[in-house]
Amino acid sequence: MRKKTLPVVAILGRPNVGKSTLLNRMASRMVAIVDAMPGVTRDRKYVPARWRDRDFIVADTGGVGIEEGFLASDVERQAFFAAEEADVIVMVVDVKTGVTDDDEWLARKLKRLKRHVLLVVNKVDNQVAESEAGVFYALGLGDPITISAQHGLGIGDLLDEVVELLPPFVPSEEKPEISVAIVGRPNVGKSSILNRLSEEERALVHEEPHTTRDTIDTIVERDDKDYRILDTAGIRKNRGGMDDVEYYSSVRTFRAIEDADVVLLVIDAGEGPSDHDQKIASKIASRGRACIILINKWDLIEERHKGKEVMDSLAYKFRWATHLPLLRVSALTGRGLDKVLPLVDTVYSEWQSRIPTPALNDFFARVKDKVAPPRKGSRQLKMYYATQAGTAPPTVIIFVNDAGLVKADYRKFLERQLREEYGFWGTPVRVHFKTAGKDRRR
Repeated sequence: MRKKTLPVVAILGRPNVGKSTLLNRMASRMVAIVDAMPGVTRDRKYVPARWRDRDFIVADTGGVGIEEGFLASDVERQAFFAAEEADVIVMVVDVKTGVTDDDEWLARKLKRLKRHVLLVVNKVDNQVAESEAGVFYALGLGDPITISAQHGLGIGDLLDEVVELLPPFVPSEEKPEISVAIVGRPNVGKSSILNRLSEEERALVHEEPHTTRDTIDTIVERDDKDYRILDTAGIRKNRGGMDDVEYYSSVRTFRAIEDADVVLLVIDAGEGPSDHDQKIASKIASRGRACIILINKWDLIEERHKGKEVMDSLAYKFRWATHLPLLRVSALTGRGLDKVLPLVDTVYSEWQSRIPTPALNDFFARVKDKVAPPRKGSRQLKMYYATQAGTAPPTVIIFVNDAGLVKADYRKFLERQLREEYGFWGTPVRVHFKTAGKDRRR
């Protein structure tokens, strides 16, 4: 189960009543995709919020109702998972539609949960709409709270009501937390892997691509350590033909990569590695994130006796990234997934590692003796001094007589030498050259 260190406020309602817009207002930032098309939110999404010096978690959920549709029962199950673990439930209705059969059905379901339920009437932005909100007393959930999430009206009053119902604050001991993003092409099994790691049905799983529309996250606790795992929408090869929701899903995915410490790049073993997988890995490296490659659906490959073919293809496609760890896993059977979080710990440690300055300079002295630095005409590169300027990823600055003498191949050579000496498994390594003062160049 998800670890509850803070009280949870769950937002429920039928599709397109403004739940995600309300989430953004309560969190005071744009964290959920908002679109007029019903069904954009399908999984439950947790985001931190703060009001009157109280911290809490807001859970956004997919729209629920009586009518059946694509993934309707799965969306409903996810929504009620959130409701059952919530301390306060915010049921959102739409003043423009009045009381619907879906509203009455949801109100009856929520009453059975024995939770604090606040009835919120959305899209109330004038006096006429205010007067029409009274019809929602019929739901039997007490006094309706009128708001306009789009215009920010009534949000403060709602939050006042929410914090009054929150349980007393109990401080908990802070634990280390590693942020892990799961990325890859659509339908490679990212949500299934999240569910295996979290040991609960945390994300919708369906063979139809684009089931996950927005980035969702959960906290997984292992060995007194927390992992914030971000499941993301699939990254399509081309942006052409994307609708607005798919485009912003892609944007959120790349934001999740930037927010992560470690990225799990999931590749479908049945399809094998693609050029697009290479590009995703390159984007992860360019953003300086540690990375692990997960080859999912390996159980299918073993049945077809094509393991060597897939591994040979991986070796070729990722010949530029031999430092990336690779795990063969199956979200269906659970194979190899027990190794994921321990490996996350390892590459996170490498990502944060630091080389003492004396050891680094001794290392570069040995490299210079082994391979002479490049020259241009009569001028030869001289390396005076090296220091590690930062971690996450490890970044080395070398002071030289003329940085213009450094070519890309020599930079890559030094990166390879650093990896051979110090490992840096799973993490990018940055090597920068800086020209020293003019007095040093003579």
